[in-house]
Order: sequence, then C-alpha cells, then structure tokens
Amino acid sequence: MVSVENSTTDPKFLLANRLGEIRAYSSSLASFTLQWKDLEQLFESIQSSVDDCFDDLRARQKRITEASSSLVPPLPPTALKYLCLNMDGKGLRLSLAEKIKEHGPFSIEDEVSAALSFAPDPAMLVLDTLVVFYPRKRKHRIELFDKRRTCILLLEQLMKISAKIGPSVTEKAKNLAIEWKGKLEGENDYSTGALGLLLLLAAYELGCVFPVNQMLDLFETVALHAQAFVLYRRLGLTERVSDFIQILITKRKPIGAIKFIYEFGLADKFPPPLPSLRAGLQCAKRANGKSAEPLGREEAIDKEIAAVKAVIACMRDPEISKSLGNRINQLEALKRSREMESIRTGPPQAQQQHHNKNKRLRTDLAVNSSPE
Repeated sequence: MVSVENSTTDPKFLLANRLGEIRAYSSSLASFTLQWKDLEQLFESIQSSVDDCFDDLRARQKRITEASSSLVPPLPPTALKYLCLNMDGKGLRLSLAEKIKEHGPFSIEDEVSAALSFAPDPAMLVLDTLVVFYPRKRKHRIELFDKRRTCILLLEQLMKISAKIGPSVTEKAKNLAIEWKGKLEGENDYSTGALGLLLLLAAYELGCVFPVNQMLDLFETVALHAQAFVLYRRLGLTERVSDFIQILITKRKPIGAIKFIYEFGLADKFPPPLPSLRAGLQCAKRANGKSAEPLGREEAIDKEIAAVKAVIACMRDPEISKSLGNRINQLEALKRSREMESIRTGPPQAQQQHHNKNKRLRTDLAVNSSPE
C-alpha cells in the first residue's frame, strides 16, 4: 500500500494529476469555443437585421421626399416670392409692371400664380394692389393702362389658385366693387373698367352684389374678351345665357352673340346671322384702322381678332376660314410689333425726361470741356 507521503512525491502520481487537470482545461476550452461561435452567429444576425432596417428607412425616406416634391409648387423667382411672403402689395405691383413691359402679361402668368401661392393671404395681397386701378391723381393714358393691366393679371391669377377668402377681405372687396361701379359711369375706357369690375366680382365670389340686369350690361362690353366665358360661368349667369344672347342680337352685336352661341351649344336655337357678321367684321376692321393711341390700337386689334375667330366658328367654307385665319395671323403680328414699339418708346413723359437728361448731359460736357 502506497503511503500518503509517497503519493505526493511520486512522479507517476503527480503526472496523473497534471493530466487530469489538462483534461479538465481542454473540456472547458472546447465548451468556450462552441459558445463563441454561437455569439458570432448571433452578432452577424443582429448586424444583418440592423442593415435591413436602415435600407427600409432609406427607401421610405426616398418615397416621402418624392411625394412631397410633387405636392410642393415650384419656387418662383426670389423677388416675387419675397414680395408675396411679406405681403408687399406695392412692391409686387411695381415688379410685375416691369416684367410685363419686358415679357408681356401672358408669358408670366404661371410665375405670378406660383408666387401668389406663397402669400399668407393672397386675396388680401391682391386687394392691396388694386388701389391704382382708379388712381387719385390723373395719370397719362398709357401709364394708367400699364397699371390696370397689372391689376387684371393679378385678379386672373387669384382666380386660378382658388385662394381662401376671409369674411373681412370679402367685405372690403365688396365695398371696392361698389366704389368701382360708381366710377365706371364716367369712365373713358369703359370696356377695361367693366372687365376689371367683373374680374373683381368673380375673384372674390361677389356674384350677388349687383342685380342680374346690371351684370348683363357689363358683359355686353366684354363679350369678346378671352375671359368672358369663365367670368360668366363663375358669376352664376349660365341660366340667363339665352336672354343675354338675345340682348346682343337685338343691340346689333352679332360677333359677341356668335361666341356665346357656340360656347354654350345653342346653335340650333340661334342660327348665325351671316349679313350681320359681315357687317360686324367690317366695323371691327374700321375701328382698328382709326385707333391713334397705343392703348386704343391694342384694344382694337384684340376686338378684331375676337371677331374674326367668332366668324370662323360658324363658317363651313374652308377657303373663307383659311382667309380669315390669315387675317388673324396678320393682326397678331401687328400687335406684337406695336407692343415692341411701345416698349422701345415708352410713355411720352418718360421720353421727355430722357430727352432733358441727355440735354443736361451735353451741356455739362460742353462746360467742362471749354477752356478757362
């Protein structure tokens, strides 16, 4: 029998103990290796889940950005946006007047409507600009025409964006409409005044301010205007269109009657009065030739173009329609050339100021260059 003392010093015994310890360590090491592999797999699974979540978030953000960009209107030029955001009616009016002179009113319509959509209260902003439609101080005819053209453009674009109109703004617009109606009776340019009043009523939804017969009287003057149908419907007069057409025929305004007949599909009820149409064309052509001032010339050209288009609508002869179409092209070319001439020359007052400035400059040069 081996004693205890001998067993602790016996090499075989010590070796056996060491081997037992090594076996124990190796078993723990194998267990640790298996656990580490499990942890690695777990971490890889978590990383993959996180990557998938990030990819999903990026895709959602992209969809939201694309949807938002399709809903937000395009930004207008900085100047117009700034003026509308700050409700600067005077600045907006002056800026638009310059743009209209450079590019014409039709080329900037979308730009103006986009700018108005940035105003906190577009209806109030436009109302603030309308003070120049009937200025307190008398203006030159061309200068007044420029101011009114700006007001008309703003009213047209206000209708287009369907802005919300508060009760206080509606009341102010109503009072302004009543004021304009009173001034219209002594108006030299009655047709432009009537158009401005109808646009004001339509833009601010004031169709019930005046009796129907007074509204129809206003439409007699603007029946040939491009906006006539839109205004007529917006002011709720569709049910009275037959009466209005009859009024135009009775008062020998066949061109306007034809436009409304075909627009509202009443050709069966009102056969086109061809002799009157021929007379109406001749009358429009004579009025165009008699106009001396730029404002009168432009209005006369517009009326003759509208008259020719109305006649084309009821013509069945292709040769006549082609001839009338050529006449429209001639009138539009004439109108463009006169607009460019107006831009180059400007109002007489501006020409005189420019002449005086050049005269002073020549005098100063002569004095500075003379020997002492």
